[in-house]
Amino acid sequence: MEGRPIWMWAAGAALIALVTFSALRARGGPSVAPAGPSEPQLAGRSGGAIKVSIASSSTKQEWLHAAVSAFNAASAGQAALQVGGRPVVVEVLQEEIDGKRADYRSGTMVTDTLAGKIKPTVISPGEESWVAQLQREWRTFSGTSIVRDEAPVLARTPLVLAMWQSRARALGCWPAAQAQCTWQRIRDIASDPAGWSLVGKPEWHQLKLGYSYFGESNSGTLGVVAMCLVGAGKTGGLEMEDVGPHTGCGELIGAVETAKVHSGKKSDWLLERMIQGGPDYLDVALTWESEVIQLNQKFAKDLREPIVAVYPQDGTMLVGHPYAVLDGAPWVTVEQAAGARLLRAFLLGRDQQERIVAGGLRPADAAVRLAPPIASAFGANPDARLVPLEVPDAAVVERIGEVWQEVRKHAVVALVFDKSGSMQSNGKIRSASRGANEFVREMNREDILLWMPFDDTVYPGTNGRNAEVGERLAEEISAIGASGGTALYDAVLQAYERVGARRQELGRGYRYGIVVLSDGRDESSKRTLTMLENALRPTENDPRGIQVHTIAIGSDADERVLRRISDAAHGRFWKGQNEKELVAIYREIAKHY
Repeated sequence: MEGRPIWMWAAGAALIALVTFSALRARGGPSVAPAGPSEPQLAGRSGGAIKVSIASSSTKQEWLHAAVSAFNAASAGQAALQVGGRPVVVEVLQEEIDGKRADYRSGTMVTDTLAGKIKPTVISPGEESWVAQLQREWRTFSGTSIVRDEAPVLARTPLVLAMWQSRARALGCWPAAQAQCTWQRIRDIASDPAGWSLVGKPEWHQLKLGYSYFGESNSGTLGVVAMCLVGAGKTGGLEMEDVGPHTGCGELIGAVETAKVHSGKKSDWLLERMIQGGPDYLDVALTWESEVIQLNQKFAKDLREPIVAVYPQDGTMLVGHPYAVLDGAPWVTVEQAAGARLLRAFLLGRDQQERIVAGGLRPADAAVRLAPPIASAFGANPDARLVPLEVPDAAVVERIGEVWQEVRKHAVVALVFDKSGSMQSNGKIRSASRGANEFVREMNREDILLWMPFDDTVYPGTNGRNAEVGERLAEEISAIGASGGTALYDAVLQAYERVGARRQELGRGYRYGIVVLSDGRDESSKRTLTMLENALRPTENDPRGIQVHTIAIGSDADERVLRRISDAAHGRFWKGQNEKELVAIYREIAKHY
């Protein structure tokens, strides 16, 4: 499921992209022709105003929305911000993530644009290579350029390791990074069973790290690219021969992976888990300096101790947020392109560049002085020594994804599946089985799967390495029928015991989890919800625990109970009503592992 080029990574969007892209699982999207110009051109003239839309990366969401509001208000009355005497009205396009509207992830905005799902006047992703890749693919199929003008950078932000201040101090990374504050030091602590003992802190046990999905978010993808570069001993010029599972690149990625306990769609979700679980649950998360600042601004009172930005002294990514007018797109009129350029000049003006700093981003204008909240009080170091790493070309990044897939930590996951009589209604059993089969297909061949259907009894199903049992398991899932009562608590506890036994056997080389689907209330268990929660909750000696994701299907599902189960085990609660939604949910959970 992973391994596509950096610019193509976005949740689900790659399946509808303009061309078929290679992937480790040999998946790609159908060819989709660029949309025609007629309808959008008419929209640009509505109401006397010139309508301009922008798809922008979520990292700068707060600043951009405020700037757009200021521009729209000013354009209504200032001739200098109008085109031919007509005001410009800017709309910020958003996507839906987990039921919430948010500004775009970079990969999604590119694939949605290529597929015709959105027709923006401007894109502003979180890293410059996305524009180049959009340009390349558009030119391949249309023979023309979608971006004809320059695409200047609006803001910059470094990729950092967000750490509890105590951990950063122990590593020599705070308040100022010392020479030993490196990815290589992180690697040593992550891969050594002694863990934090290497820096005199045995009471912290092993290093616990989280980063978002490779290829779906910039932070996750660029973090792995950074590990590869550092492992190869380079800051740029990475070549294909540098990238392999047994080269310095693959060895460093694999070593850091041993400490990973969490993945997610976006780094801000990981930071939320870090806050909720505290230092015992997660030591460090890969994210942006601006997100560390925003976290300290919003949650200072909720933190056990400050979370600070760590700048590895052997290299990090300093990314720019470009502003690209799609003046070569058939849906963008001459007037809209002109309005977009007015907005560009407004955003690059001194006033807005100074306002960027207030959002925790570094301005593109070097003359603008860094000031709070880019300050130690909010977990950032404005004077940090940044060792920039160069993003390699798309083919090399794709190869890094393949190596990451090969060396990353694999998973042991139990699929706890409600087959009680109530699953007969509304085609729920069929929809749920399609979703579970999608999960099996999306999981890595080296992952270990335990199939555990239940009604008022828990049934032992096929289990083993996906490469060996995947086909047989798919047949069992497809053939499942619905009957009997619901022993939800007993089923989850048995799964916990079985996964726990595998954990004792296999150790820290794997990640461990349970995925539970149910449509009803427990009516047959011998054990109680309280007993279940107590068993699932991570302990002081085992802060990672076994993560549990729960899925509610149908309006009669006991959402309250399923939420309590997932919350107790640092997992997530999901809800689906039909086959399409359940397939998407199971696919997303598979990416978590």
